[in-house]
Amino acid sequence: MIDSIFVKQKAMKLGADICNIAAVDRFKDAPKGFHPQDIYPECQSVVVFLSHFPLSSLECKSLAPYTFIRNMMVKKIEDITFRLCDELEQAGAPANPIPCDEPYEYWDDEKKHGRGILSLKHAGMLAGLGTIGKNTLLINKQFGNMMWIGAVLTSIKLESDPMVGYEGCIDGCTQCLDACPCGALDGTTIIQKSCRDASFSWSPGGGAMYECNACRTICPNCTGIL
Repeated sequence: MIDSIFVKQKAMKLGADICNIAAVDRFKDAPKGFHPQDIYPECQSVVVFLSHFPLSSLECKSLAPYTFIRNMMVKKIEDITFRLCDELEQAGAPANPIPCDEPYEYWDDEKKHGRGILSLKHAGMLAGLGTIGKNTLLINKQFGNMMWIGAVLTSIKLESDPMVGYEGCIDGCTQCLDACPCGALDGTTIIQKSCRDASFSWSPGGGAMYECNACRTICPNCTGIL
């Protein structure tokens, strides 16, 4: 029998730390073109999972360890996504992957603004995995914002998890807004062009480096809800 427990156990066995589910009707407020059924018309449930970042990289003065871990997290979530789709389909539950990184089908070149085919942080919120903070990151009670998110769409109707009742941000806190070196945050949205310009650099020997993670690391709830 393919039910929520079966799907969650599959995701956890493949390496996810947490897996929750949101019925497709929770996405009624998704922007036009970015609803799960705009991607996969047969979608009835969105399976959302996450894996946490190792924390020690935040203590390094070199940018290389955090860059390495970020890139490996993308690969890990992509692998879980692919394998979960494959295993669910073999079990009789048609499933489709949501890329957790580029490519962008929507791209505004002037603003350097991209959108994934489905907002993973909003999917995580709707599946009860956390709440979105002023830094625009999903904040989970156990792992804070130190995590990467993946999702799979399936045509099987599955039981939804309850949405969270906690707040991700401390009342009146503006630490992430104040710490942003380019003023890209306003507490609700992010100016992607400004963030991209400040966040990436190229090492002299080649290779992209993640220059800034201030909004993630300055958060009092970076590693879990206080």
